[in-house]
Amino acid sequence: MKQLGISNLALLMVFANPALADATGGYGHQHTYGEYGFGMFLGPVFMLVLLAALVVGIVALIRWMAPGAGVSENKGNSALSALNLRFANGEIDAKEYAERKKLLVE
Repeated sequence: MKQLGISNLALLMVFANPALADATGGYGHQHTYGEYGFGMFLGPVFMLVLLAALVVGIVALIRWMAPGAGVSENKGNSALSALNLRFANGEIDAKEYAERKKLLVE
């Protein structure tokens, strides 16, 4: 008789084990998670929670790594920033700058 290799022996054990377990009839139809199968309900719930946590984590990582993703201090004052830039470039004079700034700050 030929000697079985380790891989063939492993395959034999994998496929023969369920057949041998059923033949003995030792365990019947008992559930692994208890008599009422409460774990059968919790398994999918925990899987969905894990999936949601994974998606939230990936989105947070992408937003954290993206350039310019953080909240900018000047986002709300973009009009004031533009006014300051125009005044600094000499496009408007001090009087016009003061009038427009007064309107923006109010």
